Amino acid sequence: MKRLSTVMAAALMLGSASAAQAGRAYVGTYTPEPGEAHSASHGEGIYLVNTDDATGAVSNPRLAAKILSPSWIALSGDRKFLYAVSEVASYGPDKHGSVTAFAVQANGDLKQLNVVDSGGAIPCFISVHPSGKFVMVANYTGGSYEIIRLKADGSLGEITDVVKPSGPLNPATAADTQPGQYAGSSHENSRGHMIGPDRSGEYVIGDDAGRDQIFVWKLDAATGKLQQVSVSKSLPGSAPRHFVFSHDGKTMYQLQEQDSRLSVYDFAGGKLTAKGASVFALPAGYQGSNTGSELLLDKDGKHLYSGNRTYDGIATFAIGTNGVTLQGNVHTEGNNPRSLTLDPSGRFLYSLNQGASNIVTFRIGAGGVPRATGNYLGLGTPAVMVFLPN
Repeated sequence: MKRLSTVMAAALMLGSASAAQAGRAYVGTYTPEPGEAHSASHGEGIYLVNTDDATGAVSNPRLAAKILSPSWIALSGDRKFLYAVSEVASYGPDKHGSVTAFAVQANGDLKQLNVVDSGGAIPCFISVHPSGKFVMVANYTGGSYEIIRLKADGSLGEITDVVKPSGPLNPATAADTQPGQYAGSSHENSRGHMIGPDRSGEYVIGDDAGRDQIFVWKLDAATGKLQQVSVSKSLPGSAPRHFVFSHDGKTMYQLQEQDSRLSVYDFAGGKLTAKGASVFALPAGYQGSNTGSELLLDKDGKHLYSGNRTYDGIATFAIGTNGVTLQGNVHTEGNNPRSLTLDPSGRFLYSLNQGASNIVTFRIGAGGVPRATGNYLGLGTPAVMVFLPN
């Protein structure tokens, strides 16, 4: 009986340990260019990691797909396929970036299906349309947005549209930026920084950080063409980078890269209407360089989080009936936070510190403010993290 009890206890302990490691996520990294002798990038592709449900700790990284600089990745709605951009300017005769489709295997391995041209150089964002019929790509240096039809087997099909914005150029520094800001954003051309759907899936939004424009399109399900509904102008030089919608889809929050500010818009009928003054993502009176990176909304729709690079902090904003207010910043425990990620439970936030080559775990504490847990994972130049369902 004693031996049986011991065996049962061991089995329960093993089961608990397994349950504690139930979370899985993919991490895209920056990689060295082929033949590059000395590089600031140290990743090898897309990694699969475990996350601890109790502590949020990230562990056991293993290479799931060797691929050049998958700086942004997205899963299909059914989680059977993963799509990645390679943020390069060396693919094909046009020296563009590329997009790769993978089938997700039961053990988390990624089986490559095919690769296509991204429609421009240095693609930095990819998303899957809610219809499941298309992926959408933003090209940074190429200054364009591409639509790719998906085949029934999850692979990439024809390129149905490439939109290349035009118009006057703006200064590299916004009028409302802080003193000592020397980290200007590129304004020599259009800079496609994000493309993604609204909450309903009826509209597609694109951030142009080069010409300070926010586009709203409809995607024709038959032709795969983008049909422009509206275009809104941000402050010249502000560089709109990433956005997120409120859970009811009626409000869009826009993070601006160059002036480190959060703008709020009402959203209806495919049109954006500015709502109040923008909110500074750094401490009042801060002077010096910084550029905003990622923007997240929590599960309750009460807090926003943005990444601040050079300052190296995570800003927490409270959403109230009277608007959005900055609650404060916490240090990222590493430099150059390329992006932030919330786990499915909403209890943990992760900072992917590109410059420090680490992923740092934060617990969302009282009042929605993240606090560092002391858990780190060293991983070469991480860029983006996407969770698989448990």
